[in-house]
Amino acid sequence: MTVLIHDVGRHIQVVTLNRPEVRNAWNDEMVKALHQAWLRFAQNDDLRVCVVTGNGLLFTAGLDLKAPPSDAVMGMPNLSVPCDKPILVAVEGAAIGFGSVLCQLADMVFAGESAYFLYPEAKLGLFQGMMGGFPGRLQYKAGLQWLMTGDPLTAKRAREIGLINEVYADGTVLDRTLEMAEKISKNAPLVVQAMKAIALGCVPKGPMEQNFRANRLIANVMASADGQEGIASFREKRSADFRGK
Repeated sequence: MTVLIHDVGRHIQVVTLNRPEVRNAWNDEMVKALHQAWLRFAQNDDLRVCVVTGNGLLFTAGLDLKAPPSDAVMGMPNLSVPCDKPILVAVEGAAIGFGSVLCQLADMVFAGESAYFLYPEAKLGLFQGMMGGFPGRLQYKAGLQWLMTGDPLTAKRAREIGLINEVYADGTVLDRTLEMAEKISKNAPLVVQAMKAIALGCVPKGPMEQNFRANRLIANVMASADGQEGIASFREKRSADFRGK
């Protein structure tokens, strides 16, 4: 399985990226599994905090360039599945490409001393736009320097510019993150969720986030059976038989 999900007690869901043989790179299967993990977390009233981690030496190498997912944004937290519950990330090793985007969109991030964050698209001549909304979540000038140079960002520097919350000793990050999750899970869940909802509503959204749901709605309509029926009926000069699918 590309993503493992288990619960710690009644209230904490742990999501583990589980493709260590390819440094937890994202393919279609992983994206779909992450999306299901966000749905499970959002819809289960017993679950109060989610912790995301990676299996292996790296948190994630980002997109699998040998088998890239067709719709990677569906695996992002706080985007494809609206959720007022806190999502925490524990980073050991590196968070590369979409791994850094995941950290940007999550609610809290904790990293090991030797962890680093890399967004290499400026060096690759590629840009998918997701990281373009960074000014709402970390310092503008420091963030531009990181993205435009394509240089790795150390855990210490990531904390200084607001990408992560705390830096812990290597090998202890998941345990420390679970401790934080446990502390939060003991507080009043309605208050915690209201805090996140209001705070997230105050964060400026980049164009990719702002347009996500509208673009998704349009894409679903264009790919629908009704859409195909409409085209077919026009070509065949008959009345369309729409089914709402």
